[in-house]
Amino acid sequence: MEVVSTGDFDPDDPVEASDLAAAAADALSSIEASPLEERAAGFDAMAEQLRRELERSDPARAAS
Repeated sequence: MEVVSTGDFDPDDPVEASDLAAAAADALSSIEASPLEERAAGFDAMAEQLRRELERSDPARAAS
């Protein structure tokens, strides 16, 4: 699964938004193409990565 960083993400940049959406779709496709018994671990890893990225890019946490 490709790791995508959202730290410098600019939601007003349609190219960045498109790239991020495509990377997420690719990661989901990769997980869904895995054998059933491996999917839960893939979804867990993706959720953990997204959680870390959200925490890292959260302006409220940076101000604390």
